[in-house]
Amino acid sequence: MQTSNRSNPVKKQSRLSQRLLGAGIALVGASLYLHTATAFGEVVGYFKFDNFPGGNAYFTDDAGKGLRGLLGFPFSEPRSVPGPSGRAGDLAVSFDGKSALAVDDSAAHLLNILTPPMTLECWVRSTNAAQVGVHLGLISYGIPGGPPVPGLIRGGYKLGINPSGNILFTLFAVVDVQSNVPFPIDGQWHHLAVVYAVSDGVHFYLDGQEVAFVAETRNVTPPGTSHLDIGAQFTGLGRFDGDIDRVRISKATLTPTQLDSVADTVKPVGNDTAIFFNFDKASPPYQGQGLSPAGIAVSTAEWVINHPPFVSSGGPLQSAAGPVKVIDTPSGVTNDLAIQFGAGGRIDMAAVWDTNGVLNLPGDWTLEAWVKPDPAAVGDRDVIFYYGYPGHGYSLSVNYAEGNKLQVTTLGIADMPATNDTAVVQMDVWQHLAVVHKNGQSITYFINGLQVGSRAYTGGTRLAETNRVLYIAAEWDGGLPFTGLIDRIRISNAALTANQLDSDPKNPAPSPQPASRLAVVRTATDIVITFTGTLQSSDKIAGGTWTAVTNAAGGSYSLPLTQAVLQSGRFYRSQSP
Repeated sequence: MQTSNRSNPVKKQSRLSQRLLGAGIALVGASLYLHTATAFGEVVGYFKFDNFPGGNAYFTDDAGKGLRGLLGFPFSEPRSVPGPSGRAGDLAVSFDGKSALAVDDSAAHLLNILTPPMTLECWVRSTNAAQVGVHLGLISYGIPGGPPVPGLIRGGYKLGINPSGNILFTLFAVVDVQSNVPFPIDGQWHHLAVVYAVSDGVHFYLDGQEVAFVAETRNVTPPGTSHLDIGAQFTGLGRFDGDIDRVRISKATLTPTQLDSVADTVKPVGNDTAIFFNFDKASPPYQGQGLSPAGIAVSTAEWVINHPPFVSSGGPLQSAAGPVKVIDTPSGVTNDLAIQFGAGGRIDMAAVWDTNGVLNLPGDWTLEAWVKPDPAAVGDRDVIFYYGYPGHGYSLSVNYAEGNKLQVTTLGIADMPATNDTAVVQMDVWQHLAVVHKNGQSITYFINGLQVGSRAYTGGTRLAETNRVLYIAAEWDGGLPFTGLIDRIRISNAALTANQLDSDPKNPAPSPQPASRLAVVRTATDIVITFTGTLQSSDKIAGGTWTAVTNAAGGSYSLPLTQAVLQSGRFYRSQSP
């Protein structure tokens, strides 16, 4: 719901009350007044896709709201399912094609096995044959091979499934060792193992039986990362849809009788077991066993917060390398980038997490994007971006079933394709699309800065109450995926006019200056104000003298809850840097 400017105290157990006013903080006696940081009538989200810190898959917000997005499907949390033995308490970890696990090996380097012998093994089950078509990771350490990239050191090893659906062992940046044996995607548990010694070669085992041998003598190339992926490779790629249990890496060439291939009898951890996970917990983290100090498997959704993936894919029909950064842009300017989604018939997307709800639009709003749809697009409708979840939020899309019409949807309320014949989105050319909503009045459609239709609309928007995420190039679950190029997504909490739109291809709208921000937390002994810019205070809002509380440019300031503070009246504001 829209926040008004009238006082609306919310009582708390501590007698501390809080109300939303509009631009600062006031401490008056035992009452605290917090002003909202986001003003009405501003750009609340702007994504030019030109800034990827560290060259990885994370991109920044150009509206100064502190939002951060990730190319590829958002990482989900793995689940727990019964394990292969069927015994009570035997659990396995279940992945949905968007989740995975990561194990930090950067301190001990116990899994950085450069000179085999080595044995990789695990129990695996899947029913999703549609995921075949890209490399899938089951047990993976390091960075896959590929063209040279500055700062990227390729190397390591993997047990996985190749794009043909066959069991695969890889020495990253050296060789894919092909078994030519299909992995059975039949909903049944199967034991997989690969045993490699440079003095011999690679032995493949399926359910305890040797099914292939390939001569190979090369060592492992040292990788530029030191973590193990389970259910994926290179953190964000090759995410597996299925169940995995009893992951084990051994620094030895195990014999068939030494493999952990009997479902109801778990082999004990041996002296040559580098790491073993039985996943007999309801959720991560999972403590490993084996050489000390044994690693801990955490959810990749947690891992990527501090270890951003270089590239990221995932989802029900994932591409090999996720959304691609391209230089084909509306401006054509050097170093300007756009994002390609859905190449080769695969499904790609990106996501932006909106923790503070600045993209939640209760009143007037404007949605904009530059798009270049692929003529190979299939389906009735392609989503450009989607905020929220079914029944709450909004989306912008191209409705092919209605004749390539620009469409806006207020989720749970109305699908509104433009009705004018001029509101047609062209294929394979860059064009600017925009929809303007005047609350309680109308929806207006623009293409390349020109109005191409309008309709009466009084339904408003249902705010997203929980899942405040902006999904780019698909719906929240990957549905209605976009195929083509997208650039310069811009969202405003005002009804912009034609001359305010970002519709000039050569001159993107300037990025707004970062707004000053205040936040407040009350502890048992203090009130802590965090701020950007310079924190200032005054004894009154109008006509008062504002003085700097601290010389720090951003940080935090604590007020002890003393009797003197509780009996005083003081106003605080942050000055833009």
